[in-house]
Amino acid sequence: MCQLEQNYKIVAAALFLTPWALHAQTKMEAAWDSVLESPSVVKQPRERNNPAADFLNHFFFESRTEYWRYSTGFTGLPTATGVINAPFTGIFNPNGIPYPQAFQPDANRVYSFLDWGTRGWLSDRINTHFSFSYRQDLSTVQPGAPAENLIETFHSNRSLQLLNGSIEINRLWSGTSLELGRQYVYGAELAAIDGASFSIDRRRFALTVFGGRRFSLFADPEQRALGGANLIFKLGGNASFEYDTLWYIKGTNRVVYRQRFGTKWLFNSSLRAVGGSPVDFSTQAIYSGRTTVRLSFFQKLTDKDFSYDYTIAARDRDPHNLVTALYFGPISPYSQFVIDARRSIAPMLRLGGALWIRRLNDSGDQGAFNTSFEDYRANAQLFPARKLETFFEYHQHDSDRLSPLNPTGFDDVSRAGETSVKDLTGDIRRGFREGRFGLNGGAYYRRISLQDRFFPINGIHQSGWLAGGWWRIDPRTRAYADYNLDNDFFIFRPDLKNSRMLRLGLTWKY
Repeated sequence: MCQLEQNYKIVAAALFLTPWALHAQTKMEAAWDSVLESPSVVKQPRERNNPAADFLNHFFFESRTEYWRYSTGFTGLPTATGVINAPFTGIFNPNGIPYPQAFQPDANRVYSFLDWGTRGWLSDRINTHFSFSYRQDLSTVQPGAPAENLIETFHSNRSLQLLNGSIEINRLWSGTSLELGRQYVYGAELAAIDGASFSIDRRRFALTVFGGRRFSLFADPEQRALGGANLIFKLGGNASFEYDTLWYIKGTNRVVYRQRFGTKWLFNSSLRAVGGSPVDFSTQAIYSGRTTVRLSFFQKLTDKDFSYDYTIAARDRDPHNLVTALYFGPISPYSQFVIDARRSIAPMLRLGGALWIRRLNDSGDQGAFNTSFEDYRANAQLFPARKLETFFEYHQHDSDRLSPLNPTGFDDVSRAGETSVKDLTGDIRRGFREGRFGLNGGAYYRRISLQDRFFPINGIHQSGWLAGGWWRIDPRTRAYADYNLDNDFFIFRPDLKNSRMLRLGLTWKY
């Protein structure tokens, strides 16, 4: 009897065995494998119910790595305080104060960001999310150098930060979820916590309650406990009422009402209070269609809030942060009106513009960082040819500052600062090879007027240009490069002849 007939009999016998017998099923599969085994037929691997083998179908990963190089050219002039680029010898120098570190021309850094996690692996109810950043100086940056920044405040000029590390469990029961670990919760303020947040979503309302230990990437705050809640009532299909609260040193509370009218109008209004004092009121209306218009009004009611950051009241115990943080002063009450509009004129042309007007309630509250102003912006987006995009914008900012001739004290800088800034920018982009490769370039021209207690400076000009490109190596990998140059702006001392920056990067996604 030939081998094929023998295998056929084995298969026929296996068909008469009970389907629940594991040994019979194994023999039948082995028989079919033997029958089909020939030079002209390729066996297919069997699917196995292995959750770990299915990991990549539920896994996501994204990385971005960049190299930065800063270069600065100097004119040779001393700083405004008389610092000169000369070695320190211990002997008096009549030309100025020697400090060569302030004239360091170059700096090199590397930056990396990783973001990964799972969606529904092992259980369709469980998601995980992790993100991590890394920064380091590749060359020594001297104190006072133009390229010095926050990274120099870390040990070894290196920063490793776990930005996010959490696990989310959905459907504990209908419409609920629980997230544990390092996370960010948006509400009355942005809460960064190592803790837990619990959410429930129902037809009539949605509630999130969170709490834990505040984490900080740049400080060691003494006050760590932080918590809050966000509650939304769904008032039919076109309206909602939201209440947000945050508990940290001082309590922050915010109420928001949203209403949709038809399919094109959206209205919302909010009121914010800190420590029992009302501080902000805002209302805006948005129209969406071929023309998009946003009308907004904002009123700063009192200066009883956190002065730019709600964490400023926390005491910092980090021994590396010995210098007190720069204090900008309270945010004085003001009124602000904004209108922002966009219009598609034709498939190849889009126009836009914006107007911002801010007025201090009391002009005597003016400060170097808080003043009345008008801000104008007009732009055009043009597509003159296939895969070619151009963008042009004119911007003007006029600050209403008081005369600096009669300061209240020798160190009074409340009336110093810019009085007018005018910018003209242009940008062009072009794609090649069906979107696999692209180039971009642009330039800007700026005129600035300033004042301080000694003299005004009018019409100072500055300009610069930039260029870049990107290449999609494969569906998961993208490389890019950017280079920009800013020319001399002599009000900055030491007088910068120019400053240049090169950035090379690579992204990869799974």
